[in-house]
Amino acid sequence: MAFTRRSYEEIRDSILAQITKGIVNEKHVYELYRTKHKLSNTPVKEVVKVEGTLNGSPHTFREEVDYKLTGDDMLEWLANGDKPDDRTSFFVNYTFGVPTGITDINPGSVARTIVEAVSREIDFLYAQLNHIYLAGFIDTATGSALDLVVSILGVERKPAEHATGKVTFGRGTEPGEVSVEREAHVYDGKTAYELKSTPVKNIVGVEGTKDGASKTFEKDVDYVLTGDGVEWSAGGKKPDLNSVFYVDYVAYEQIKIPVGTKVSTYARRPEDVKVFESTEEKILERTPEGRWEADIPVRAMVAGTVGNAVAGTITVMPQPPVGVEYVVNREDILNGMEAEADKELRERAKHALEVAGKATLVSLESAVWGVEGVDSVLIEEMSDGVPGVVKLIVDGGETSEIERVINDIRAAGVRVEFSRPKTIHIDVTLTVTLKRGATPASVEGDIEAKVRSYISSLNVGDDVIYSRIVGAALEVEDVYDVNELTIKAFRKEGEEVITSTRENIEIHAEERAVPREVNILVKMSEIGGK
Repeated sequence: MAFTRRSYEEIRDSILAQITKGIVNEKHVYELYRTKHKLSNTPVKEVVKVEGTLNGSPHTFREEVDYKLTGDDMLEWLANGDKPDDRTSFFVNYTFGVPTGITDINPGSVARTIVEAVSREIDFLYAQLNHIYLAGFIDTATGSALDLVVSILGVERKPAEHATGKVTFGRGTEPGEVSVEREAHVYDGKTAYELKSTPVKNIVGVEGTKDGASKTFEKDVDYVLTGDGVEWSAGGKKPDLNSVFYVDYVAYEQIKIPVGTKVSTYARRPEDVKVFESTEEKILERTPEGRWEADIPVRAMVAGTVGNAVAGTITVMPQPPVGVEYVVNREDILNGMEAEADKELRERAKHALEVAGKATLVSLESAVWGVEGVDSVLIEEMSDGVPGVVKLIVDGGETSEIERVINDIRAAGVRVEFSRPKTIHIDVTLTVTLKRGATPASVEGDIEAKVRSYISSLNVGDDVIYSRIVGAALEVEDVYDVNELTIKAFRKEGEEVITSTRENIEIHAEERAVPREVNILVKMSEIGGK
């Protein structure tokens, strides 16, 4: 049954009406074939209002059109009027007995003040229940509730993404110098040898062994500085093969930007500052323009669009690395994204359900149940031992609509054999003993309605259970005992009638039981009673 929220005004007025006029709001459950409902408080003076669900929507039923008051304690549904949906609750507002004597319900009165205070709390409870109710459906759930709903399908919300990009750390002047003396290298015939301390500013001198004697090699004749290494000239002199040569040179101090270095934008308010951190370690290098810079990847500390920054706005170093004079982002960093919105998540989850649904029998059965008029479905896989064949037996609904749904839902390579069930007519004869003082006609009608309701609720292939019919009869208030029960099943003309006085009636997979005649014989109890 759908949850319907009541407004504060409805709650307040209902309580005031019950206090001052003796109006009761009594809940009943409507069942098909049951026409009368006994009201709890007697004598009933007047039925004020009957509310329930009609075709899935809230509805107020009309007196003398949809229902009438029979006697002083019975609500009776009229044959040609509207009735609530089967197995849904409806509420009867009626007056009975003598009013309480409280008449002053004007604003400011004691009674009204108390009722309004209580009604506010009940209204708050309704609001919470409404929130919980809506949180259970994919179309109405929001936030974390929607996350839980779609998780059933294995779908997760896409999280917010951090903005990422590059910033440039740098300085406009040369770093400090470091002198390196007699760095040893073995000459093995290669042309170039990388020096260990970088970046190299210049080479002071190179000494080694030439033809077995010590030799100081001449710069720009025997060797040159190339990048951060020594390169031997093709026409110059070189050390003896496999001998050691020594290099004296001057290198620049390395200015290192460690991982996790924080940089940010500038803002007057601290909450508007956008903070980033570096994700790689790099060393400042000389640029063709004579500056010392390093382009380093950074990541916004806060996920989402709040971390996006346009070019030239990241200029602050809360704790500058030693030797770094400035930082700037020369390009926009605008790829931060918010977490997936509820609307997009719903659409993605529904699509996932559609894709997954095409491969399951459950989805096929659910889709067929959704066809208007369908009241019974039986689905069997490999019923004849043949893979890829599904037998589907459906009672009710338009054939063309059912076939359309089957073609839309079934998985590729699966053949669905759709058919209608064979009707098995069921006759029931019951002999019951009533409590002393009971009204036979009323009880007979209630028993018949209960029995018909049970048999009609059976799905395709469901057996008719003997004890369930006995139990249905005993549910009627004035029934003292069930003395005899005979069940007859009629398959088709020419076949033997199956009769049972103790056993269940077996229904085959392609059959469905339908109530035909229900005969009630009554006896009055000599003992007991109301």
